[in-house]
Amino acid sequence: MVANKKIALAIMLFAAVMSEAVCQQVAEDNASDVAEGRTFSHHFLKRLSFAVIPGAFVVGVITTLLAALTVVSMKGLGVGVILLILAIGQMLSRAIPQVHAAAYTAPAPVPVVYSHSHTQQPVWLEKEW
Repeated sequence: MVANKKIALAIMLFAAVMSEAVCQQVAEDNASDVAEGRTFSHHFLKRLSFAVIPGAFVVGVITTLLAALTVVSMKGLGVGVILLILAIGQMLSRAIPQVHAAAYTAPAPVPVVYSHSHTQQPVWLEKEW
């Protein structure tokens, strides 16, 4: 939409400048003894050419700012979509019944017996694996 407005404004400005130039040439052909007008003359085109450069600069700055705003908005949209997908996945995982596997019971730990020759009783050590 903004691009269409820019194009329409550029076309209207170009048409105005061209129609002024054509009218200037026709007026010079019809009446060469009439004094040159102060509003639409060679000086007006010179002033207009000086005004086009700052205008183009402003349009460039606005375009750059809109591009930066678009990038930031798309980043925010991407983060929002990722969070939405995670939330939907979490809701689905809580809603779907889960199948539990058979309970696994680990075997009892095997005791390790150390027998010393200087003692009568063996030493029992249990290690938890």
